[in-house]
Amino acid sequence: MKAKTLFATLACAALTAPAFAGQVLHGANSEMGYTVHPDHATQGLTREQVRAELMAAKAQPGWAQMRVGATPTRFESKMTRAEVEAELLRAQKHPTWNARRLGAPVSMD
Repeated sequence: MKAKTLFATLACAALTAPAFAGQVLHGANSEMGYTVHPDHATQGLTREQVRAELMAAKAQPGWAQMRVGATPTRFESKMTRAEVEAELLRAQKHPTWNARRLGAPVSMD
């Protein structure tokens, strides 16, 4: 059983080693625990390229929703604001309102 475990461990290490080759920090058996290799860093985008991408994203109509992870959807209510408020007041009068409600208190102020 030990041989199988050792073989599996070595196989996993051999398969994952290339994934760490492009990183700047490499593990080492030293007091620090790693060595630094700046020459292994890959060239990324420049600051100007990142800013240009950000400005292009902000120009999109759904930026406000996408930046918080919400999917932009089109929703048109068939109820007026007064009808929605009346429905909320009816729900708040129900005897189990406080037991079922989650989150912060709802107020129309």
